This record gives sequence, structure tokens and C-alpha cells, in this order.
Amino acid sequence: MNFKLYKYFIFLIVFTVFSQFSAFSQNADAQLAFRYYQNKEFEKAATLYEKLYRQNGYKNNRDYYLRCLSELKEFDTAEKFLKKEIKKNANDFYLMIDLGMVYQQTNRFKDAIAEFDKVVEIVKLNRNNINAAAAVFTGYRQYEYAEKVYLEGVKNTNYDYTMELGNLFYVQRDYPKMMSYYLDYLEEYPQNLNVIQSRLQYVMTNDIDQSIDDIVETSVMDRIQKKPQVEVYSQLIIWQYTQTGRFRLALNQLFAIDKRNKKSESDILNYGIILFENLEYDLALEAFNYIMNKGTDNAYYSSAYVESLNVLYVKTLNQEKPSKDELTQLRNKLEESLKVLPRKETYKIIYAIINLDAFYLNNYDSAINLAVKSIEDNRFITEQTLTLKLLLADIYFLSENTWEAILTYAEVEKAATERPIGHEARFRKAKLAYYTGQFKWAQAQLDVLKASTSKLIANDAMELSMFISDNYNLDTTETTMQIFARADFYIFSKQYERAFAGLDSIVELYPNHGLIDDVLYRKGEIYQAIGNYEKASSYYNQVATTYYYDILGDNALFKYAVCQEKLRHFDTAQEAYLKLIKDYPGSIFTVEARKNLRRLSESK
Repeated sequence: MNFKLYKYFIFLIVFTVFSQFSAFSQNADAQLAFRYYQNKEFEKAATLYEKLYRQNGYKNNRDYYLRCLSELKEFDTAEKFLKKEIKKNANDFYLMIDLGMVYQQTNRFKDAIAEFDKVVEIVKLNRNNINAAAAVFTGYRQYEYAEKVYLEGVKNTNYDYTMELGNLFYVQRDYPKMMSYYLDYLEEYPQNLNVIQSRLQYVMTNDIDQSIDDIVETSVMDRIQKKPQVEVYSQLIIWQYTQTGRFRLALNQLFAIDKRNKKSESDILNYGIILFENLEYDLALEAFNYIMNKGTDNAYYSSAYVESLNVLYVKTLNQEKPSKDELTQLRNKLEESLKVLPRKETYKIIYAIINLDAFYLNNYDSAINLAVKSIEDNRFITEQTLTLKLLLADIYFLSENTWEAILTYAEVEKAATERPIGHEARFRKAKLAYYTGQFKWAQAQLDVLKASTSKLIANDAMELSMFISDNYNLDTTETTMQIFARADFYIFSKQYERAFAGLDSIVELYPNHGLIDDVLYRKGEIYQAIGNYEKASSYYNQVATTYYYDILGDNALFKYAVCQEKLRHFDTAQEAYLKLIKDYPGSIFTVEARKNLRRLSESK
């Protein structure tokens, strides 16, 4: 081998080994220095951090070295060090800020101001430097200079720092100034409404003294009065009213906007749906009626008409005991609408009529005829048609036409094998077997569904399968399971008095049976279905506290929290959601509980 080449290879090997050893040594020193720093052994830490900085020049080591000197009150050493470094790096504004802070700590305020002013001049033309310097000033609580940096940036660059200035005043808890900048930003960039909403969501969530809501409202309303033509301000106040549960004020604001621009029907329609989802039925009806009162020529008339009927439908059925006259009047209104609504908008109405006939008025023939005709007419999209078929299969079963029910479930399952609605059809077919006492066959179907792509269906299938396994195999006579399954069928068919009778008979005949927690849970479900949230809460609470270890423990706790929300016992609901998250981290309800908990916290 060539001797020179050999020497070169030897040099490479030695250099690599030395570099690796040096890096290892520096890493060990860095860990030791940080340990000293954490233990407040600042003198030892300072010695190591200075050494490390001399070796590699890393700013992080320099920062820790200066922090140690500050803790040791060795300000002269820090000043000499910084001045020496500045001579090497005349434009390093980080060094100048650090030197200014040394002057601040030694009460040399004029010298500090001089250094800080230099920084403003150095960074004002470069956007990255502006952001970096402002962040350092903010970290040192030199808010005045952070503001100066941003304002100089506005003058000398093409970038708008309005949002950053708003965030700066948030850090200072100067919420009125924060809002002033946020609203300026919003006026300039109305398309970024979601950015401001997201920011305010964060601010309101972290509001310690709960003063921010009033400041947000006052600031936005002042802007609306000064600049009513800036519609995005009205959109923001509507959002804030909704976040804080003041739906009436939000709806009034929407009406006011529409009276100014005559073109907010779409927003009012969408907000009516939000009101409906938040169980504000009367306000939702008011929103839809407002659109309908504009006349049938209005482009949103049909949609508002359908949604208003849907609200009436749900509102009526959510009463504890709607009378037959009320149900009949509702059905007549729904049927009347079919004469005037376009075919494509009648799906919800037809579904509601069929459901009313079958489950509330016991008009099975009428329900079946309307469902079959609607399916054969092929008037709806595929998913809606399959949903109607599922309802038709349910009604066949209700009317004791079990074979037709099985065939219709199978049709839906075959048409959508790998889709959630196909899994739902298979699940209902398995439940039909369960209702009729075919427990082994039902369990075989449910075991297949445990792997369903729909988490909710998979969970329901698993729960019913485990329920059958836990109780059927222990019940040698099958009597108790037969009674319970029949009671479940009565719940499904909304024959609640019969369901109660069956459930009560289990308690009377078998008071120590393993089904007692399931009996309590089913009673809770019945009372929840008829809108008696007090009694529903009582039963769910019994299950959640006495049978917390069983499979229904998390279900009952979640439904208890939901019922407490309906009763407006928000603190109790929050406690229940928190308990669910803590005690049942793997529950299917945990995600929903977190979401509900966040919503409750934000609405306070």
C-alpha cells in the first residue's frame, strides 16, 4: 500500500475515534451540568456550561451559563462575558438582550434601554429575527419591547403582526387590548374567522377568573355598533353566544343580520339545526318559521319546512306520555307536507310517518304499505333506501311476520356487506333471534360482529354476546332469560308497561339473580326514552355505584351524566364524566365523555 495513503487512513481512524470520544465526553458533561443546575449547584454548573460553550459554541450552553451567573449574582462576570461575545458577533441580538437584562438586574436602566433599542433597530427588517426577538423579550417579560419589535416590523416589512400583538396582550392578561387586535385582524381577514374562534376558545378555556366572556362580548358589540357593515363581527358574537349557551341572543343576532342584508336564510337554517341538536326545540322552530314566513318562493322554504316538522316530531315523542290525539295530529301534519314538498326532500317526513304508525299508533299495515311504496318508487339515495328497509324489517317483526323480517334484514346485509348499515342489519337480525329466545344462534351472529368496522356496533354486539354468555349458560331453566329477552322486545316495540311488568317479575321471583343490574339499567333506559330524566338518573346511578365492576358500569355512568345534563345539573354531570374517564379509560364512551366535559367547561 502507498505509504502516504496508509498515513491518511491512520489519520482518519484516529480523527474519528477522537471525535466520537469528544462527543461522548461533551454529552456526559452536559448531563452532569444539567444535574448540577437542577440541584441548584450553580457554581459547578456554571463551570461546566462555560467549558461546553467554549468547546461547541451552542447557544443553549451559553443560556444556562448566564442563568447560573444570574443565580450566583455574578453580574460583572456576565457583563464582561457578554461584551466579549458581542465584539465577536456584533449583530447577535440575543447577546444584546442578555446584556440588557444584566443591566436591568443591576439597576442600570438607561444602559438596558440602549441595548434593547439596538435590538429593535437590528431586527426590524427581517421577519424571522422580529419573531425571535419578540419571543425573547416576551420570555423576559419585557413586553414593551416585544410590542416595539412587532410595531417596527409592521412599518418595515410587508407582514401584518396584528395577531401576534393580540397574543402578546393575552400573555399580559390585558384582554381589552387583546380583543382590539384580534378584531382588527378579523376585519382585515374575515376568511380567517375560524382562526380567531380557535384562539378565543383557548383563551376562554384557560380563563382563571372567568372575566373573559364579558370582555369578548363587550368588545365585539362595540365594534358591531361602530361598524355594522362588517358582518364577520356579527358572526363572531353569534359563535360566542353559542359557546356560552346563550342561544336566544345568538338567534336574535342572526335575525338582525338578515334584516340588514336580506340574505342570511342559509345561516338561520343551519343555526336552527344547531339549536335542534342542543335540544332547544322552541328556538329551533322559531328559526325555521322565520324562514317559512318569507314565503314559498324562498329558496330555503322547503328545507325549513322539513326541519320544523322534524323538530315537532322529536319534541312530541320526547314527551313523557304523548297522547294519541297529539300523535295523530302530528301524523296528519307530516302527511299534509307530502303534498307540497319536492320528492327529494320528503325522506325525513316519510321515515317519521312510518315510525309513528308502527311504534306509536300500532298501524302496522299503513306503515308497511308506505315503506314498501317508498322503497319501490326508488325516490331516495341508496343509504336512505337501505335505512327504510331496516325500518320495514323492524315493523315486520313487530307485526309478528318474523320470516319477512329476517329476509329483509338479509337483503340489507347483502347490499352493504362491508358498510356500517350492513353490520347494523346483521346485528338487528341477531337481536331478533335473541328476542325470540334463540340465544345460541344469536350469540354466533354476535361473535362475528365483534370484529365490525363500526366501533359502536362491535361494542353493542360484544355486550349482548357477553350478556347471553354470562346469563344464559348459568340459567339452566332459561326462564329468567326468556322473561328478560321478552321485556327487551317490549322496550324495542315501545310497549313500556309490558316491559316494566316483565322486569318487575324478575325482581320479585329471583331477587338475587345476576340479571338484577341489567333490570335496573333497562328501567333507566325506559325512563330516559320517555323523558323522565330524574327516574332514569336514579336507576343509572344504582347500577354505576352498586355494580360498577360489571360490564354495564361505564354505560350506566355515561348515561347518568347525560341525564344530569338534561336536568341542567351541570356540576354533577361533570363529576360523572370525570369519573368515567378516570375509572374506565378503555370505555367506548371515554372519547364522548371528554368531548362533553370540554363543552361543559367552556360553557361556564
